[in-house]
Amino acid sequence: MKHYLHIVLIALMAFSVHKFILLPQLNIEDTVPVIFQHVLLSGFVLLIYVVSEFMSKHFLASAGFTVLGFITLKMILLVMFANAYEVEMEKQPVIKYLLFGFYFFYLIVLLLKIVPLLNVELPKNTNKDL
Repeated sequence: MKHYLHIVLIALMAFSVHKFILLPQLNIEDTVPVIFQHVLLSGFVLLIYVVSEFMSKHFLASAGFTVLGFITLKMILLVMFANAYEVEMEKQPVIKYLLFGFYFFYLIVLLLKIVPLLNVELPKNTNKDL
């Protein structure tokens, strides 16, 4: 449960930095909804974390492939989102760079949370090893 809370707090912090610090400092109009960007990105982080937690408990052998599939789906949806706001992003290209910057930020957060779930080591020197 604490991992979910960490992800939500990080998402709130990233949203606050984006909305209240980066947009005014860079003189960017709020034409692309910032809240929707962070809900989309952090929602996928939560979804992928929940799925990877389930998979690591029940189907450890295919948990990594599931995570890779969901990360690919997240990337495809981000490109679709960027295409939906293509006109606004052409007027101010910094919006696109911020969007993909936050995508990589959330990806790093996701990987930092998921790697301990998937990094399971089998005991050594068992009868199966011999």
